[in-house]
Amino acid sequence: MNSSFQKVHYDKPSRGYWLRELFYSVITLRFFVGLVRLIGYYAVNCVISRQQAHIDKSSNVHPTVIMRQPERIVIGKHCSINHNNIFQAGKACASITLGNNVLTAANVMFIAYSHSWDDRTVPIMDQDCYDASILVEDDVWIGHGATILAGVKIGQGAIVAAGAVVNKDVPPYAIVGGVPAKILKFRNE
Repeated sequence: MNSSFQKVHYDKPSRGYWLRELFYSVITLRFFVGLVRLIGYYAVNCVISRQQAHIDKSSNVHPTVIMRQPERIVIGKHCSINHNNIFQAGKACASITLGNNVLTAANVMFIAYSHSWDDRTVPIMDQDCYDASILVEDDVWIGHGATILAGVKIGQGAIVAAGAVVNKDVPPYAIVGGVPAKILKFRNE
């Protein structure tokens, strides 16, 4: 055993302890301020955004999906968008368009902009952004935790592996994976 480890005794807190902590946290002003902020965040990013995005009625979008700049987000017919997906359309003009029968796993991100870093005399946070639209064609499956970056087109029938970072176009029926995503094979092989 490494000499930097030290053996300690740990007593698991009782249920009574956690109930007391819960009670005392609920009766504070900080709890109510946090609750109001959480409700506002959910209303803006999950409820209002669904009203502004163009989502076909036959598509299923999980309630935890976050959509920023939703007026530039289009989701086609018979799509299934899983929980915790993030759609970040461009800051000024770039859109995110999903075709028909697109399937996403959990925690997929679509980011249609990138921060500028051109001027070293200005902090990156204060520089402008680059917008570039994302297009996902019909019958595409995007795996868990994948990230689709600005300016990417994913061709019809393609599969994006879990955890992939897609920064270049994906040809039709290609299976891509890795960081950055590379073609692993084609579905018809």
